[in-house]
Amino acid sequence: MTNSWAVVIGINYYQRHPERQLKYAVQDAQLMNEFLCNYAQFPKDHVILCLGDKAHRDTSNYPLCSNLLGLLTQDLHPDRIGKVDRFWFFFAGHGISRNGRDYLITSDSLIGDIDLRIVLPLDEIIACLRQHQDAEIVLILDSCRQIVGSRDIGDVVGEKTIQLAQSSGITTIFSCDYGQFSHELDSKKHGAFTYAFIEGLKQYTLPRQLEIYLQKRVPELNSQDGKSSRQIPRIRVDSVSRACQFLLPECATKLDIDEIIRIATRAELEDDFEEAKRLWWRVVEVSRSITQVNEARKVIERIAGKSSKAQAGLPIPSREDGDDKKNPLKPLNISISTIDLNPDDWSQKPRNVSQSFWNKISNFIRSLFEEKD
Repeated sequence: MTNSWAVVIGINYYQRHPERQLKYAVQDAQLMNEFLCNYAQFPKDHVILCLGDKAHRDTSNYPLCSNLLGLLTQDLHPDRIGKVDRFWFFFAGHGISRNGRDYLITSDSLIGDIDLRIVLPLDEIIACLRQHQDAEIVLILDSCRQIVGSRDIGDVVGEKTIQLAQSSGITTIFSCDYGQFSHELDSKKHGAFTYAFIEGLKQYTLPRQLEIYLQKRVPELNSQDGKSSRQIPRIRVDSVSRACQFLLPECATKLDIDEIIRIATRAELEDDFEEAKRLWWRVVEVSRSITQVNEARKVIERIAGKSSKAQAGLPIPSREDGDDKKNPLKPLNISISTIDLNPDDWSQKPRNVSQSFWNKISNFIRSLFEEKD
């Protein structure tokens, strides 16, 4: 059983900055909490939900700076919770960058404080998360928002955080690119990014495919809500190999597995046998189809044989040297006058293919069996 933990923070209410109130950061945190517990199989008592609005001011996890630091440095320390396999940190709210350092703004922060003493430094967050040395860590920041009704104050958060996160082996997901706004949607009662992020995770858990989905879906949602569509989410990983790792293996979809198989096939064609085997083992680990798992194991065995021959300096047989050469298929030399590519139109369009076409198909198939005999 995977030991998964998460801290999920959403802040609408900033007690010292009424001009900076947000509408849907709390709702975004609640949506993320629901997804992690009900869909991604995180134990409910392992997801620490910190909601920053007036309704939750008396709760123990209210996102004051001291409360959040206590969670990260004490309550969720490895000495308390043991070995962690996966740790997600989600934040929806305001962020700020000052003097080359990135910060998250807590409910009690005072932005006018030139020393920023009541804020949550992102480098400290990363250091706390990285104490879980063997964990797959994902840092999700829906905070690059630069106007009222958006989630950023001052300079853009992100550049320093990306560098530090990558050097720490942490996958970082930003709601938008440098200098862009990250919008809230009145039509959805959520931020555009978080709404699309949860949608996307139910279809893709590979970082690259998820990023492609978000970069299409978020501008689409913003446009539908009358907001600027110039909001491009970014996902950053620390290595090329991590881009082929599932963010949530338990939630891997058919689209994910198909993509891994495509990449594995390409690796084999390029004679990168170790990479191909590694990718096929990922199919074995996440696939829920016994047939697909068995087929994947056969492929791994075949690739291992090719790898052994390559290491021994022996020639590696190509497909042309196999059974296909012994029983080559003859080309089907038949002209077809019309092919309908749109299946919705098939019932309305006349068929221009004569009966002789089907006779030639039958004769061709019959000839194959006759050759075998």
